[in-house]
Amino acid sequence: MATTKNKCLKCDGDMVRGFILDYANGAIVVPNWYEGVPKKSFWQRTSEPTTEGIPVVAFRCSNCGFMEFYSHKKHKAK
Repeated sequence: MATTKNKCLKCDGDMVRGFILDYANGAIVVPNWYEGVPKKSFWQRTSEPTTEGIPVVAFRCSNCGFMEFYSHKKHKAK
């Protein structure tokens, strides 16, 4: 995905790769995808997953603003 030009499904404009930041305990992190449903935690609202997450990457159309999200291990931070 990163090396080829993606076209918008809505208007055929160019899709530009980006990412969404998440703020957690004073740190800025890239969100991850986890399989299954979240589990409740008394102290943190949601308990921390025990498995490694897969990073989320976003593509935004430079013409109309339409966004698509993908999650794949090849999108890990470099």
